[in-house]
Amino acid sequence: MLKAIYYRVNQWKVTHEHMYLGILALFVAVLAGYGALVVRFGIQWVATLWTGEATWSAALQTIPWYMFLVAPISAGLLVGFINHYWVPKGEARVIPGVLEALSERGGRISGRKTLAELTSNIVSVGSGASMGREAPTVALGAALASQLGKQFALNETQMRTIIGCGVAAGIAAAFNAPIAGVLFALEVILTDYAIATFTPIVLAAVIATVITRAHLGNITVFSIPDFTLVSNWEIPAYMGLGVFCGLTAAVTLNFLPKSRHLFEKYVSNPVLRPVIAGLILGCCALIVPEVMSIGYGTVESILLESFSPVIQGVVLPALLFLGVLLIFKIAVSVICSGGGFGGGMIGPSLFIGVVAGAFFGLIVHSIFPNISESYGAYALVACAAMMAAMLQAPMSSILMVFELSGNYQVMMPLMAACVIAALVKRAFGEDSAITEALEERGIETGWGLERSWMRSVPVSRIPWRAIPKVSEHARLVELKAAYVKSGKGCVQVVDDDDLMVGIITFSDLQEWLLDSTLDQVLLASEIANRKVLTISESDNLLNAVTLLDRVEFEQMPVVAADNPRKLLGILSRNAVFSKYHKLIVKHGEKVDDRGHV
Repeated sequence: MLKAIYYRVNQWKVTHEHMYLGILALFVAVLAGYGALVVRFGIQWVATLWTGEATWSAALQTIPWYMFLVAPISAGLLVGFINHYWVPKGEARVIPGVLEALSERGGRISGRKTLAELTSNIVSVGSGASMGREAPTVALGAALASQLGKQFALNETQMRTIIGCGVAAGIAAAFNAPIAGVLFALEVILTDYAIATFTPIVLAAVIATVITRAHLGNITVFSIPDFTLVSNWEIPAYMGLGVFCGLTAAVTLNFLPKSRHLFEKYVSNPVLRPVIAGLILGCCALIVPEVMSIGYGTVESILLESFSPVIQGVVLPALLFLGVLLIFKIAVSVICSGGGFGGGMIGPSLFIGVVAGAFFGLIVHSIFPNISESYGAYALVACAAMMAAMLQAPMSSILMVFELSGNYQVMMPLMAACVIAALVKRAFGEDSAITEALEERGIETGWGLERSWMRSVPVSRIPWRAIPKVSEHARLVELKAAYVKSGKGCVQVVDDDDLMVGIITFSDLQEWLLDSTLDQVLLASEIANRKVLTISESDNLLNAVTLLDRVEFEQMPVVAADNPRKLLGILSRNAVFSKYHKLIVKHGEKVDDRGHV
């Protein structure tokens, strides 16, 4: 009876896969929605321990000066221990870790890594590290989705979709922006817009937003100013803003690997790297306190044009203050990231964008006061443009700010600035804040979807040919006859138990062909190549393509999964790549000359 029920359930899951994933998406949404609340309240709790306020921005003028040093240095020591002893070695973290899991491990994210990252991210941002809470929220949503996928034994294609649900739910919950969450998951993580993928991701984003609104109210990340496009002549100015944001993003991303390498070179103990980063951050914060933590209080004051341009008690011109703040924020964000603090670069991207936009807007408005909006509008647009450039995600950046503002007039400036910013940054390299560390390690995230398809095709579904065999006791004359008769270009040599001893190809045989005096002397076992590179029947198409790319031969032996000496057949290069191309055609994808989707 139970077997019958189990069979019917499995049959329903196969025939109603879309509905099944939709149901799982609801569970992911609940997990990710409450995960977002855990990240938010966890950061606030840690910040309250240090400052007495829920955010660092609210406490900048009241906390004693030494707290700017004590908090990040102490947190750095704890984060260093977590990074070194708790986070699995060699694995990327936060959103890059999600991409790495999808590309390299079929979407499997360990529970140990999830808990370690969550702790590190909350401690880092809550203690003043110049990072953000959005990337940790996304990573947690993806990790929880991965855990759920493992419990329900999802295949790799289903795992990609369910992780996309976790990512969309995380962004939606972090920004109160469900449409942006959906586009972010599709544009940045999955690069897959199929309806089967789209439907559960939309459900997850909506439900996660409902959960956070139920607990926090329908509030945005920060207050948004009223926006008016004063004149169509402003569009060129917003295009110029896109260029400025693209260049700023390119500079920032250029310094990220340099910072990481400097820490690796000069701070040999990885536990101490966040400590040194925290010390540098604290020293910078003694000069410009606004660089501490997320800084959304400062962002809001700039957007609403109510900030105080004061450094060390000295009132500066607004333009000079914004320039100093921009440089310091870029510097400390790069240092915190390179030193190993958790949190990701989405939050710093928004802060840097707002400051850069206000700086640019002040200049534009001072030159063209009658046909331009005040600097708050430029700060709002630059918030999205910087994110578009840093993450190479213009569509989700446009929709995020549009959802936050609810003002249609912002669309044309947003579209112009975001697309241009992304293109300008792309002129300096295709990497983003999410992919640069992975590409440095040789992990190509651009064809993660194609890899998942390839991993879903077992070697047993690729036609292989039988391979003739001779006994290891066979004389050279018998071996020559078997080789010529087969016409396969190779012969396997087997022992008395019919298990492979080695393989003989023309290159192994050619030196003995002309000397007939050895025909009755040499044995097959003496000629056989025993260092045979094989592929198991349990491997997949991706393994086969990778192997053929690495070595120069036209065919490779397939062995049994339970016995690597039991040869099942020979797999040709043509058969492997024929299957590969049929797979690409089946999914309707075009592949460029590097093999990327």
